Amino acid sequence: MNKEFIKRLTLAHGWLGLIFSGLLFIIFFAGSIALFRQEITNWSMQPHFPVTQGEQISVEKALKIALKGRDYDAKEHITLVLPSAENRYFQAVVDIQNRPVEPHYDYVHIDPVSGEIVSEGGQFELAEFIYHLHYDLNIPQGKYVLGFVTLFFLFALISGIFIHARKFFSNFFQYRAGNHKRSQLLDMHNVVGVVSLPFTLMYAISGLIFNLVIIYQVAFAITVYKGDGEALLKDAGFATIAPVWQDKPTSRVNLDELIQKVTDDYQLAPRTVRLYNYGDESGLVQLFSKDNSELTVNYNNTYSLATGEMTIQSDSRDPNSLMVGTGVLRKLHYGNYASLDLRFIYLFLGFAVCALILTGNLLWLEKREKQRNFSARTLTIARYVTLVSSAGIMVSTAMAFIVERLMPATLAERGHLIGTAFWSFLALCALIYALPMIRKNYRLALQRSLYLCGFGCIVAVVIGYVLYGKTMLALISVNDYSTLAVDIALIVSALVLSFVAKKLNTTQIQAEDEPSETSSNLAAAK
Repeated sequence: MNKEFIKRLTLAHGWLGLIFSGLLFIIFFAGSIALFRQEITNWSMQPHFPVTQGEQISVEKALKIALKGRDYDAKEHITLVLPSAENRYFQAVVDIQNRPVEPHYDYVHIDPVSGEIVSEGGQFELAEFIYHLHYDLNIPQGKYVLGFVTLFFLFALISGIFIHARKFFSNFFQYRAGNHKRSQLLDMHNVVGVVSLPFTLMYAISGLIFNLVIIYQVAFAITVYKGDGEALLKDAGFATIAPVWQDKPTSRVNLDELIQKVTDDYQLAPRTVRLYNYGDESGLVQLFSKDNSELTVNYNNTYSLATGEMTIQSDSRDPNSLMVGTGVLRKLHYGNYASLDLRFIYLFLGFAVCALILTGNLLWLEKREKQRNFSARTLTIARYVTLVSSAGIMVSTAMAFIVERLMPATLAERGHLIGTAFWSFLALCALIYALPMIRKNYRLALQRSLYLCGFGCIVAVVIGYVLYGKTMLALISVNDYSTLAVDIALIVSALVLSFVAKKLNTTQIQAEDEPSETSSNLAAAK
């Protein structure tokens, strides 16, 4: 390929990588943790409540407990998530009539044995906060911002392929431990970039589709369907469930019997039950399944509450191509189709991409610092953004885990305090990193931040066993290991962070000693 073209492509690759590195780091760091969203929710919640054993209460009883004493709006949705191997509790979302303030619904967790309501409202929001940090930065319209960031990320991936195309295979897995010829960080950046390429391409494409879906939906509706949105949704397999309220109270089918019938038919129990127009002749019940051993969609059917007859069928027996395709993309994106093993692989690759982003920034900074005529202000801004968007995010996340563990379950507005704590610690990190002495020795600041993050992980584990040791042991005794698994993950993370911090202190970057061949020099530009 033309050397001038590669040179310009490398320049664009480096600058785009630097400009969007902060948001990309947040996406992959928070997304990697959010792969274990349910486990982190269990870790946050379970130690606060007694561990019960015995026969599980019926779905009918759980529904009555969720609705008891609530002025629920029968014309809206009533959703019940059933207990599973991943989640011990019934979860109910009940819309409330004439509630003037947000949220317009009650969200409760119900013990599956005692029937006691163990929590109301979003009290345990650490996992959801991290997930939304990945999905939309926890800001309005954030998903569209991240959608366009993903577009530039896709360009960075493709440009990286072109830059290294000539030696893509010959230098595959090449890593030189010595301090000659190539820097260790450059080799690490290149190796991680090549090894994780299928993973990053999949995430770039699927993330682009999910975050900017509204753009191509509108484009199709206007150009292909001539503005007929209903026809578009019908062809896409999205059935509109909007029963008209008849104001005719009627008896209904027993939910447990209907669920058992559907389970026998599909050999798979539903995970979620959603009721529409509850108690009315027009009432419907929607049953969703969730099977982590299958890649394709299973079923999402709707039945009459009065008769139990199926009114809308959406399953793998009569698949819609678009629904199956988006279902496959979604499971590929979340890694929830091959049990726990795949999520561990995704976790490793996600953190590897975080290392790819960080090493890319460090290489860019080191190379520009050796250019005497390069703007000092640009370097200062680049160092600051790198510290805040990587070290700051990691430290704030570790502190959020500590805050989650310290807060009692009865604390008012507990769920909102997690977000407040995270942003407060991030603001504190931003202020500290703004100090001239910190910006000047940014690698030392990064190293100390990694040590602090690891220390925070250990502290979160210790606090848990000091405050809730008996409950933690009781969970293990009933073979519920999700809380223990998160604690082990925090300890391993602390060890890895300490190891990386130690290596960061001794790693020497020698971009100026790179071989003169074009591919090496161009790669070092990033």
